[in-house]
Amino acid sequence: MIGGERGRALFLSALLIVIMLSPMSASGQESQQCCSQTEFDLFLLGDSDDGVISPFYSDLEDEPTEEIVTSSIGGEVKIGTWVVTWRSEGDYSDGTWDFVIPYELQGAVSFTLNATLEVKVGGNTYQGTLGMPDILLTGQGELQIPVNVEQGTISEGDSIQITLNVQNLVFTNPGDDSTGVKFLWGSEEYNARIKVKLPLLDIVMKDASVLGNLAYFPVLIKSGFEDRTWSASEGKAKVQNIEISDSPISILREEGVEVTFVWEIPEGSEIMVRFDFELTLQPGLILEANRTHEIEIGEGGGPNDWYPENEPLRSGGSSLKINSDATFKGNLVERRVSIEFDGSMSQWIRWGLDNIGNNTLDSNSWWKNLNEYSDSVKTSDKHNGKVDDSEILALQNHLIGSKSDLKSFFANGLYLEIESIIGVDPVELGPAKIDINLGKSRAFSSEEIIITIESSYKTQDGQRQLLIENFVRPSSEKYWNEISLIITMKTNMLTGLGEIYADEMDYELRRWIIMEVISVEDTDVDSETEFRIEFTPPDSFLFSPLVSAMISVLALSISLMIGMALTKKRARVPTMVTILVLGSLAFTIYWMGLPMQIVLGIVSTSILLVFPISLVSPASGTMEKISKKIGGPHVKCPSCGKSNQVQSNVRPLRIPCSKCNSILRIEA
Repeated sequence: MIGGERGRALFLSALLIVIMLSPMSASGQESQQCCSQTEFDLFLLGDSDDGVISPFYSDLEDEPTEEIVTSSIGGEVKIGTWVVTWRSEGDYSDGTWDFVIPYELQGAVSFTLNATLEVKVGGNTYQGTLGMPDILLTGQGELQIPVNVEQGTISEGDSIQITLNVQNLVFTNPGDDSTGVKFLWGSEEYNARIKVKLPLLDIVMKDASVLGNLAYFPVLIKSGFEDRTWSASEGKAKVQNIEISDSPISILREEGVEVTFVWEIPEGSEIMVRFDFELTLQPGLILEANRTHEIEIGEGGGPNDWYPENEPLRSGGSSLKINSDATFKGNLVERRVSIEFDGSMSQWIRWGLDNIGNNTLDSNSWWKNLNEYSDSVKTSDKHNGKVDDSEILALQNHLIGSKSDLKSFFANGLYLEIESIIGVDPVELGPAKIDINLGKSRAFSSEEIIITIESSYKTQDGQRQLLIENFVRPSSEKYWNEISLIITMKTNMLTGLGEIYADEMDYELRRWIIMEVISVEDTDVDSETEFRIEFTPPDSFLFSPLVSAMISVLALSISLMIGMALTKKRARVPTMVTILVLGSLAFTIYWMGLPMQIVLGIVSTSILLVFPISLVSPASGTMEKISKKIGGPHVKCPSCGKSNQVQSNVRPLRIPCSKCNSILRIEA
């Protein structure tokens, strides 16, 4: 009996150990976790006639779309229809879908209405109504309509359509013709939405692989929204509860998008590591998955030769820094532009350089433009997991060889308008020098890449010249999530920048005797903002920093000499104060970079004003009399001519001269 109990105990202990260790064992099978059916919001976007619905909070705009009903109605008015084609399939359960849309009342105290919401899911139609004959709605708020949905199945390609209609709209104490109800949607502040429970995506945790001291953790996000599921969301990953800071690699697959996180294996790491993945599509909707992997440090057996076989996506998020340093020499602009970026764009560049001559490239891939340089790249350098000098040289020659190729690379590759950065169409550039710096690592990574362009172009006097304008190409995808800009242009002493025109972008202009300097600095550039800065070179060198400063000093000196000459026998204080004030004002305006015409106008005014001010200044004798009247009796020293104030009525009186110390005797 005791032996049987021991046997059972031993069996249970072994079973417990197996259960505890089973999640940590290495598996050759993909681990599918999360999220066959998820409750989430679909946001209303676009116009009322052709609106769409989207699960991505990032699709919301800054400004809302609105529809106004301006009169009391007895019939039915359609507010809008919104639709989306669903690319995931599966079952959905019965339940209540809640629809919410903000409203604003204008020109009336309150209102009542009936509302109908029609929801179509594939071939099934559901309807929700809201009748409020006894409820008065005031001010602003949200209209909420519940819709009861029965259990059903949605297939790939089915449409989800919602239509909102209102009936029996009645206003209380309406005002003028502007009375109405405004329905709003499509912005973060007015995020009209419907809460649904549908199959949205599946997260597949694929097997990890190791290359040297780097571990790769691929995550396949199966979704009909393809790469939008990743690029329009926020995702992060942790290994052993420590977040991976490097940008992941995203690749488009038939099932969706595959995101691979790279982890540098620290010394002394355990063989079993836990990998956690988190995806946030909208506030409150966080999808999580995890898996424990068995990794082997080094290049041993197993799938340790991981390298993306497909072209990585550029929409995973990248930061961009534009640094431009230019010199304006009257009819010539010499410019050095540094374009720094990391993230997905860096991965795309590195992968493309290592795949020069790859015949399996997609027909739409920009890198097919470099296939003609395939022979210049050694066979050993091709697809070897790093970027070699020959591959960098191939891209440099391609960009230098044709200005149209340079434009195409930035426009179709990096989604940047290079002419908006350098100031002219690349065709107008002179000989250009292009440098591509991959930093310390030539391996496939998201580390920073710096592309430097040095060139020059000619300008014409009196014609507007572009300094900078919005340079991110409009696109349905957001390729750049952080953009910073530093622009500096300086002149020589005989060249000015002339008039400056700026729209939606601040700048600083400083004028020195030997140069003018305009600078633009913005660490948070909005890619959707239309901004522009231009300058118009002056027609005359009179408006240059040196010549204008010399003219200003000469004019002020002439004013001073005229003032001194006209006030020999008059009070000089008013004239000197006038010249000092106008001179200080002219210097301030000169230094702050205001139009040179204003500076020269002020110093010219000083010459004109010195005449009337000097002529109306009181004579010295008059001032002396006024002084005596104000300060009491005075006596003039016969030795030095100094007027001394007499402060006593005692007579006779002896007082010392305040200037020469002679004793002055004053009789009664």
